[in-house]
Amino acid sequence: LFGLILVFFGGRFLTTIAAVEAVRLLGFDNLKTHTLVLWDNFKKAKDAAKKDEGPDGDESKDKKGHRIALVVLKAVDPQEISLSIAGVYEIMLAVIATLRFKFAAAVTLGCSMGEMFQTGARAYAQPHLEASIPREHHKWIEPGIVYGCKGTGIALALVLQRVMSAMHCSIRGSYIVVLSAQAALVELKYLDKVKFTEDNPYFMLIVSLIAMVGFVNQVASGFGLPFPLSFFFLPVYIVEWLLTFMVGSV
Repeated sequence: LFGLILVFFGGRFLTTIAAVEAVRLLGFDNLKTHTLVLWDNFKKAKDAAKKDEGPDGDESKDKKGHRIALVVLKAVDPQEISLSIAGVYEIMLAVIATLRFKFAAAVTLGCSMGEMFQTGARAYAQPHLEASIPREHHKWIEPGIVYGCKGTGIALALVLQRVMSAMHCSIRGSYIVVLSAQAALVELKYLDKVKFTEDNPYFMLIVSLIAMVGFVNQVASGFGLPFPLSFFFLPVYIVEWLLTFMVGSV
């Protein structure tokens, strides 16, 4: 299922997919280890709080809260917690830095393309603008051409980045679909063994065909999702917005 989502809708969630890939490349195993350590300490604290019955009789909320806090502090390992939190934080910073670098690279490429557009804009658009705009406003023509061309270049670069992301998601999703589908068929005893392994020449052919269908579908749909799916993917939309905000904010 995840592979099919990548194949047909991965380009819509550009920043989220890039963040997942960054985590995978920068240290998924370390993140998993730190998360398990934090979860283990949380379970220890929860179990200790449940086992602590406290003194008989009525007890004020303040005393009960203070007693449970002491029990929890005794059950967990502060050194493990601090190291794990620091590890998770470092990975998060590395992911954000990676995403910002990709965003900055797209903006830089867009500005470079915009500078190349300016020559043509001055040659063809400027005479028409000078003829249609009053003379007292001619001073705004040059800045308008400069920033208009740069804005166009940046928009084009971001579109190209999304297209590249969609292509990457289609290929990676196709890998997952082909491998997991064969594994499921073997488990259900419809196949004796996996027939198309990664070293099989037909494997890349099947992956390429599925990826091409998914990529064309993404481009044709404008990297959007139809209504029923967009509702179910609302949490992913929220994550995408938060990541985009974090990457774009200074």
